[in-house]
Amino acid sequence: MREANGIGLSANQIGLPYRVFVAQVPDLQGRLKFYAIFNPEIVKVSKEKELFEEGCLSIPDKYALVPRYSHIVIKGFDINGKKIKIKAWGLLARVFQHEIDHLDGKLFIDRIKT
Repeated sequence: MREANGIGLSANQIGLPYRVFVAQVPDLQGRLKFYAIFNPEIVKVSKEKELFEEGCLSIPDKYALVPRYSHIVIKGFDINGKKIKIKAWGLLARVFQHEIDHLDGKLFIDRIKT
């Protein structure tokens, strides 16, 4: 992920049969925060969506405007097997949705409105 200048990567993108993704996104203070989330599940979404350009390490050099929920809540497990629940908005919410889509067999191009 880092070598390709990405901010998220799902296990199935590199041929691993696990339901896990990693992401590294700036927090509110601008520091990079690393996430490794096992068995992630979106449990709540906002009514509002935002349109923003996305790309993907699985489809190099292709970008498109993709609608995503503005705010989400996900649950899953951390690397130690501890249950976690994360409220996310902005870029973090978008990355989480993008990576969970991968785990569900979807690419960002499947979400493009034509």
